[in-house]
Amino acid sequence: MEELARQFPRPPISRLPNELLLRIFKLLLGAATLEDGMRTSDLQLSWKQGLAGVSRHWRDVILNSPCLWTTIMVTPVCKAASIKVHLQRSSQFTLDVEVCSWDHPGREDALKDLFVILVPHAHRWRSFAIRDNVRETYIYAVLDELQQLSFPLLTRVSLSNVPISPPEELAPKPVFFRQGTCHRLKYLNLVGDFTDAASFQIPLSVTTVSLDFRFDLIEEEQHWIPDLFKSFSCLQLTSLTVAGYISNYHLPPNSIQLPLLEKFVCNLSHAKALVQAIVTPSLSHMECRHPGSWGESPKNIFTGLESKFTGVHCLALSELYSMFQNWDSTETKDICLAFPNIRHLILGNGDAELMLHPDVATHWQYLESLTIHSDAKDTSGLLDRLLPWLKRRCDLSQPVIRVRFKGPMNGRAISSLYGALHGVCTLEWSGVVYHPEVVICGTADDQPWLELLEVSGPFPSFTCHPRSVMSVRSTRAEYVRGCRNREPS
Repeated sequence: MEELARQFPRPPISRLPNELLLRIFKLLLGAATLEDGMRTSDLQLSWKQGLAGVSRHWRDVILNSPCLWTTIMVTPVCKAASIKVHLQRSSQFTLDVEVCSWDHPGREDALKDLFVILVPHAHRWRSFAIRDNVRETYIYAVLDELQQLSFPLLTRVSLSNVPISPPEELAPKPVFFRQGTCHRLKYLNLVGDFTDAASFQIPLSVTTVSLDFRFDLIEEEQHWIPDLFKSFSCLQLTSLTVAGYISNYHLPPNSIQLPLLEKFVCNLSHAKALVQAIVTPSLSHMECRHPGSWGESPKNIFTGLESKFTGVHCLALSELYSMFQNWDSTETKDICLAFPNIRHLILGNGDAELMLHPDVATHWQYLESLTIHSDAKDTSGLLDRLLPWLKRRCDLSQPVIRVRFKGPMNGRAISSLYGALHGVCTLEWSGVVYHPEVVICGTADDQPWLELLEVSGPFPSFTCHPRSVMSVRSTRAEYVRGCRNREPS
């Protein structure tokens, strides 16, 4: 039989290189975990066993590929035997350990028993995460187990639901990531109700920090906030994200030196002091988002900061519309002056109506693209701002920009936007729910005016270009720069 089997050609799936087969297995295991809604090593183990049963070749690849066994997810349904199998099969590869779904009381001992197995391999940990569905007592139980350990290969730490203070029966708040124990740590993400600087013993090796203050602190609990922000100057940060609700803190202008920072995401309730305090000569990407009660006008935040962020080429603003009732071109001008060299502007749903004043169209002469997140069915309000702004830019002989709409617009909204804007910009859509009639509507000579650009699942993207050779309308009029009396039909 073996001789007969060798006479038949191998099926295509068996001829795949092991490297490609491994990549397929990784994607499949990741998708299976997300689809089942459970993150557990037992689930992945059962999928690996199923794949290994397909053929001898697949079995050999799975059992002899340590990279398929390096992710260990510690959950209440996880069995000790499963963790031991992963530790054995992963050989000496680095490990990614994740704790999640411990939201039922009375299981601390079971969690500690699993960590008794993991702790001897702490020298192999590459990343460690505690997700937001883990009870406070369990978090302390885990961190207490790690207090005296060293993590020579640990590069990423993400902790959610960091408690305000430890339960009375436990020791003071444990902090295991310190300079002496995690000297290779690069990425640190903390989300919680912080009340003191003891939660932030950030190793000097960290280059990416993300902090989320989940609840507003009372004034007497905020005395340590300025020292925390000032400590960032001691780090070689390239990316910084701060979010949440803090107020009544004070920082001198230009007092925080961040010479290597390239990306800054600010979602604070009171951002003024921090924005005015940072000095970021290498900054190229900045995002500002309203977290719920910003309470400050950008006029106050950015006034007097002309050319402070000259190196920023990508600026993302979202949810500004929910903060202010009396926004005018002054607020927009302050932002334009603070970020004079923007090439890519990203606006949230509703923010375009605030930011795109014709009076400030003279700014951002290097602008290349404008992305608008919108799910609106009625585009009249958006067009009332966007169209005059684009026309004004054309009148000033500024380069035609690419306008991209992201969101589930219907065919009528797409047609309305195209009809008004196709002569003054390059148009793109992404995240559009595909309907055949969207492609064929508004055609002339059987040529569609929406061209299928790319397909990602059921949400394709469309693009159409101004002044292209593609016939768009049977009678097509374009907006010509400098000719204000001639408008698009």
